[in-house]
Formats: sequence, C-alpha cells, structure tokens
Amino acid sequence: MSELSVQTNNLGWQISQWQQRISERWELIGMKLSNNLANIPFPSWLDSPLVKVITHLIFWGVIACLLIWITWKGQQWVKWYKRNIKLNTTPRIIKSVQQSTQNSSLEDWIIQAQQAQQQGNYQQTCQCLYQAMLQQLHERKIVPHQSSRTDGEYRKIIEKIPQSQPYQQLLEIHQELCFGNFPASLSLVETCWQAYEKIEKS
Repeated sequence: MSELSVQTNNLGWQISQWQQRISERWELIGMKLSNNLANIPFPSWLDSPLVKVITHLIFWGVIACLLIWITWKGQQWVKWYKRNIKLNTTPRIIKSVQQSTQNSSLEDWIIQAQQAQQQGNYQQTCQCLYQAMLQQLHERKIVPHQSSRTDGEYRKIIEKIPQSQPYQQLLEIHQELCFGNFPASLSLVETCWQAYEKIEKS
C-alpha cells in the first residue's frame, strides 16, 4: 500500500499525468475544429480554374518581387564593396607613384600614362599625367619639386601662371581621384590628356 502511494505521488508521475491530460485536451479541441470545418460549405467558385490561375499568378508575383529585391540589394552591396576596395587601393597607387616622383623624367611619366591607359587603369593614367605636369613645372623652374608641398600650395602657385586653366584642371581631377568618390573613366583620361597637351604647348 505504501509503495503504491509513493509511486503515484512522486513528481515524475505527476508531470507525465499532466502532459497526458494536455495532449488529450488538444486532441479533443482538434477533433471539434475539424468536425466544425467539415460542416462549413465552401463556395464552388473557389474550385474554379480562374481562381487557381490567379493564386498561381500571385504566388509567382511574390517570388518575382523577392528575386528583384534580392538582386537590387546584391547590386548595392557589390557597388559598396567595389567603392571600398577602390578607396583602399587608391592610396597605395598614389603612394607608389609619389615614391618614384624624384627618379622619373617627363618621358617616363608619359610612357607610364600610356601603358596604364592601355591596361585600362584609368586611375593611374590620370595620376601619371598629374605627375608629368609637376615634372613640367619643375623642369621649367616654376615650381621645384618638394615632397612636402600640398595640392593647396600648388594651386596658389599655379594661379599666378598666365595660362593656368589646364594646370588647374589636372589639379582638380587629381584631388577628386585622391580624396573624393570620383571614378576614373576613359572620358576623364581624355580630358587629362587634352589638359596636358595644352600645358606642353604653352
């Protein structure tokens, strides 16, 4: 007698009884619901082919919208990634170009610009033409090379040159490429070449 009372009063037995009651209750509720739903008459038009076509169109429309949204978000991510990669690589290009400034002649800069353009590296092409402009200024003894000189200092000196417009143009493009989110393109390279040719003729 005492063994039976211990078995029916322990915590594990009570929990199992409680779980059994809950599952029985849910089963009863489910049966009632299914019986009630079976008695509800559904309209016959819900079974028509037109309704099936409309539901298929809605389903595929939602899928298409999701795919368009995913594609749009993916393109935004790729643009963001490319922009950040470009911003991270730009200083290295500029640094390598600036390190060779003291050792490069005017002809070297022009050759490097042509080679960079042939390789499709428009950023470096513009950079080399900018450095060729600085080399021109150095060789003409207008602005001698000075590694600490900033673009702002170059701008002030260039303003005093009689035909300063092509110099200013190359300087502005250089600043945009270095410090802005301005992508280099073939048309920008052509603008740089035109500006440099004007400098050579002046």
